[in-house]
Amino acid sequence: MQPELATAPEQGLQGWGRQLATRLHLPITLVKFLIVGSIGFLINQFVLFLSYDSPLLWFFPEKHTHLGLGLLTAADSRLFFASIIAVEVAIICQFNFHERWTFRKRNREGNIFVRFAKYNLSAAVSPLITVICVNTLTPVFRDAAGRDSFVGNFAPYMANTVGVLLGFSWNYALNTLVIWPHQHREEAAA
Repeated sequence: MQPELATAPEQGLQGWGRQLATRLHLPITLVKFLIVGSIGFLINQFVLFLSYDSPLLWFFPEKHTHLGLGLLTAADSRLFFASIIAVEVAIICQFNFHERWTFRKRNREGNIFVRFAKYNLSAAVSPLITVICVNTLTPVFRDAAGRDSFVGNFAPYMANTVGVLLGFSWNYALNTLVIWPHQHREEAAA
């Protein structure tokens, strides 16, 4: 007797997402969105580390240098640019995953580049929330030499986590209602 083989659509990440949704009694699209969001979060954290704490982007300003842009005067300019890059890389990766997996059965009319532009624009609030959280929630103090120093090495990453969580509900609503809306039953039958 041969073991039962899974069909191609049920293998891998898609099969795992469907099983998780069934076990948790949640909509499959929400579970897929959470999985893609988690992957995007890991990408965001990794790119934030590479661009902030590693010497990879040597041409960026040094840590603890300040921007002279009004409200951002007290911000760490390296952290500011690193958080923007991390968010945009995560957006590009998440769009690709949503397009090919999460919402692949949804209405995808028009050019993919137009959908990406819509996705990027509609998701603008979430990255703003993330960048603002990273740059305002990271505690700073002045040391004896008069330089600003971060309290602990993980403060930017915890602030980034708060920003990502706050932007989640905004992103989910926009993705399911605007970028990849449900097809109406009459349109699907035709």
